[in-house]
Amino acid sequence: MTVPLDLDFFRRFLDRATRVVVAEARHLTDLDAAIGDADHGVNLKRGFSSAAEAVAAGSPATPGALLTAVGVHLTNTVGGASGPLYGTVLRRMGKVLGEDAVVAPETLGRALAAAVASVRRLGDSAPGDKTMVDALQPAADAYAGALAGGDVTAALEAAARAAREGAEATVPMRARRGRASYLGERSVGHQDPGATSSALLVTALFEATDPELCAVPPAAETAGEEPAAAAAERRPGRVGVVLVSHSRAVAESTAALAKALFGAGDPAPVAPAGGLPDGGVGTSAELVRRAVARADEAAGVVVLCDMGSAVLTVKELLDAGELGDTRIADAPFVEGAVAAVVTASAGGDLAAVLAATDDARTYRKL
Repeated sequence: MTVPLDLDFFRRFLDRATRVVVAEARHLTDLDAAIGDADHGVNLKRGFSSAAEAVAAGSPATPGALLTAVGVHLTNTVGGASGPLYGTVLRRMGKVLGEDAVVAPETLGRALAAAVASVRRLGDSAPGDKTMVDALQPAADAYAGALAGGDVTAALEAAARAAREGAEATVPMRARRGRASYLGERSVGHQDPGATSSALLVTALFEATDPELCAVPPAAETAGEEPAAAAAERRPGRVGVVLVSHSRAVAESTAALAKALFGAGDPAPVAPAGGLPDGGVGTSAELVRRAVARADEAAGVVVLCDMGSAVLTVKELLDAGELGDTRIADAPFVEGAVAAVVTASAGGDLAAVLAATDDARTYRKL
């Protein structure tokens, strides 16, 4: 029996997408930790989990209005690039679906194609760049090709299969867009997190054709979240990050920014060592010693310095053997701090954190 693409169908899709994102959040973040900012799963989980409240407040009456409302919500609540990109997908689909109470299968195909085109323009990306486009483009193409048979369920199944295959195909690719592109050859061998989450959403769209399936929580969701205390008890010490600046305000604000960009998870220890003990401008060996001690979890400490005299202060302490397993990162202060904190928070060892700060030296602004 043909499933009507009505408001109930799209509500099932969004509910299924939310439950799958929640269930797979940790996996998505693990993928992002390898080649990104280690916040993809956390950010999507936050955005999709809170979308229901936004939908309830607006009471959308059509599929188009529903997708538009959720798209706007994701744009406003999901951090990093994921918010604008996924928000664009749903808002563009909503616009194409229009005000129809029941969507024609051909209209859904146009909506998928329009969403992919918008994402490609927004991210300046194409298939093969190791982005979410590598899952979305095959999905839209497969849907259009399979719909010729007249069965929308079969077309959605083909789209889901193509999206999953597209995500898996990103493993051997070298990233050419996004944060992963800064890693160069080191991005090879990792599945793209955006393509993976895109495949999850396209699969949820297919699964919405089965109301009984949508009533069953995903397997990972039924297992429940690991208690935070148990996770913390087993977690090995992480690399600490110390930020040495001539200004207390600069060191503290950069530490706050780096931790905020990690997302809602538990960031690695970050200790600012800014200015002089009396609040004046300069660098203090004593403040550096204290900061290293606070940040040290026995996995090593990476220090970033803002100017030459700060480097000299840290080098003198290192030469005197006062800072233990501590290294100075040769990186721009803000970009290096963010890269170090995100990588350390995701569990990267000392070598990985230093490599991430080294990558920050090549960030281009244009």
